[in-house]
Parts: sequence; C-alpha cells; structure tokens
Amino acid sequence: MSGYIVITAMVCVTIVGVVGIFSILAYLKERAVLKYKNNSSVSGNEISITVDDNKDRNSKN
Repeated sequence: MSGYIVITAMVCVTIVGVVGIFSILAYLKERAVLKYKNNSSVSGNEISITVDDNKDRNSKN
C-alpha cells in the first residue's frame, strides 16, 4: 500500500513539474513577443510588401 502512494506521488509531482515548465516557457515566449512588438512600434521601422498579381491583367475574361 505504501508503495502505491509513493509511486502516485512521484507521478503527480512529475506531471505538475512538466506542466509548470511548459507554462513558464509559454509565459516567457508571450513576454518576448510583446517586447518585440513594443520595440518595433517604437522604432517606427515598418516593412510593406506589395504583391502584383499578373493573372488578373492577362486574363481574357
């Protein structure tokens, strides 16, 4: 009986640890993305890409 409790406790601690690590990584990623967005908006450097579609110009409709 005591062995089952120890194994169950080890499994629960492992699961909580893994979930905790992933939640910390997700938080840090979100924080880094927000920091990057704030830095890019302050500097004013924006990239605009325009794509011309030649299909519409050459279509025979």
